[in-house]
Amino acid sequence: MDEDTRPIEETETLGQRIRRIRQDRGMSLAKVVRDDFSRAFLNQVEMGKTRPSIRLLRVIAERLGTEVEYLLEGHEAGVDRELAVEKGRVLLLQGESRRALLALKPALDTYDWPTGCDARVCQAQALIALGRKDQADAILAHEQQEMELHNDRHRLERLKAIDRAQRAGQSHDELEHYRAARVLLEAGP
Repeated sequence: MDEDTRPIEETETLGQRIRRIRQDRGMSLAKVVRDDFSRAFLNQVEMGKTRPSIRLLRVIAERLGTEVEYLLEGHEAGVDRELAVEKGRVLLLQGESRRALLALKPALDTYDWPTGCDARVCQAQALIALGRKDQADAILAHEQQEMELHNDRHRLERLKAIDRAQRAGQSHDELEHYRAARVLLEAGP
């Protein structure tokens, strides 16, 4: 059961919540802290002996794949963000890339795992459809790192499918350009 759908004990502290999420995700202290702060500091936070700054709390929340709001208050991630992702996906499937980008806005800045990741991948797909491949590639590269960090094989496979579709689309375009050039050559004087 995901931490965002599990009933929260009223007495759970910030530190206990961080530890529970970290352990539920199978993450070590070192995997969360990286080079930003020490394991000892995070351990002190988890034991309730110190409180992180908002900046560090954002870093911790992002690495745990959740939101600062959830860490502080234990409130569930907003259903509105999940709805935004689904609307974006539907609009993208309907060929409405610009409208999909607008629909995705409420979910793009969230670090809630996997909602934020799904939103940004859908954003990248819309950007590809609009011909903004470089911007999309940067987003997909970052999200791939996050998927690998979370060991999410399903989403990594989706990324491969997006890449294959993108290549197939390019091959199709190249084929059409070749056919057009051949027609022009054959129709020449």
